[in-house]
Amino acid sequence: MQIVFASLVILWCTSFTIYSQELVRPKKMTFYYVNHPVIVAELIPIIQKAYDSLGIKTEFVEQPSNRNLRAIKNGLVDGDVVFSRLLLKDYPEFVLVEPPLVSSVFVVLCQPHLTCDASILRDPKKLLVSTAASQSGLNRWYGKQLEISFYLINNLAVIPQLITEKRFEYGVYILTEELMGKVDKLSYRFFELFRTDSFHILHPKYQFLKADVEQAISQVIAESNVADQVDNDR
Repeated sequence: MQIVFASLVILWCTSFTIYSQELVRPKKMTFYYVNHPVIVAELIPIIQKAYDSLGIKTEFVEQPSNRNLRAIKNGLVDGDVVFSRLLLKDYPEFVLVEPPLVSSVFVVLCQPHLTCDASILRDPKKLLVSTAASQSGLNRWYGKQLEISFYLINNLAVIPQLITEKRFEYGVYILTEELMGKVDKLSYRFFELFRTDSFHILHPKYQFLKADVEQAISQVIAESNVADQVDNDR
């Protein structure tokens, strides 16, 4: 009986120690990101400032989008800078950090002289260059209506260039409301597919950090909005 009791005490102490270690804020965290101008120029600085305020150093590593979620699930990295809600359907265990960082607008870029509307999605003779993640989003949104053929690549960032250089006629890209007004229509046109909010995400083991990170991100965004307003008033 004493042996059993001693074993239970040791097991309880060991479990408590492991649990306590999990709840300690890490000193450094590594996040994957997809190469996109908004992510690089706007969202990474927000995430970096938020974690700095929590005393956590951050490292950001560029990776193709199709690898990011699997790497997080396997614990190879701590999370991703930003991912759209629609593309997270297969990973309900991930910690989705509010508020959304951006509203992602999925679009099809088209060479200027071509038909550029949703009718091309029902044409199996058309070829659409896309990342695997974007293809997954389109499959979820359009289902059996989607008959166009896909050519998959890993690098989202090069898709506008592939259209401009006429290496492909059509390509799936992601814009924001602001970027939509800056598209060079001489290089390509576009039509909108769908919109989805995009969030910073964490590995499930960081559930205990969720509230602190949310508060820190909200504070950084609020301070940035105030600074922008001051600049606009000048």
